[in-house]
Amino acid sequence: MIFRTIAALAALLITLPGQALAHIGDHVRGIESGFLHPFSGLDHLLAMVAVGLIAARLGGSALWHLPVAFISAMVAGAAVAMIGMTVPLVEAAILASVIICGAALIIDANVPVTLAATGTAAFAFFHGVAHGAEGPAAAPLGYILGFIGGTAILHMAGIAAYRGAARYDVAAAAALRLTGTVIMGAGVGLAYVA
Repeated sequence: MIFRTIAALAALLITLPGQALAHIGDHVRGIESGFLHPFSGLDHLLAMVAVGLIAARLGGSALWHLPVAFISAMVAGAAVAMIGMTVPLVEAAILASVIICGAALIIDANVPVTLAATGTAAFAFFHGVAHGAEGPAAAPLGYILGFIGGTAILHMAGIAAYRGAARYDVAAAAALRLTGTVIMGAGVGLAYVA
């Protein structure tokens, strides 16, 4: 029920025109811009949904460890970019995150939560660097809060999708592998055109 409510709220927020917020100021525009940023790039969107799928697949404490690790490291990466530090190979690491998350869904391995959270955080740092480099200087806190919200919704979408598929025992594993194949294929395709 909570996932449906959040998804409905996210859909409503995404459809709001930016002009309706024009009189509110930079802070709200920063939040709006940050919220929409994870949805604006296929690489970010796929990786964030995949983290939710992997977290749900692993279950237990991974359900919150992976999203928290991702969001925490993403904020750290954004902070690094916002203070002007440069980080090499950001786009390559982001594309690698999509490909590796897709592969993780395909092989359906049981990995320790600590290892999964560490890998998740490592990739999330680079997503954060990209977010921070593209953020508005006028409202950095609002922008960060916005992309935290957008990212959390994408993680929850992955968790909800896995739970929905898990109801169909036999088809769930095949659906997870197919989803992983699509995510990995998209990552390879994005890397090819980059």
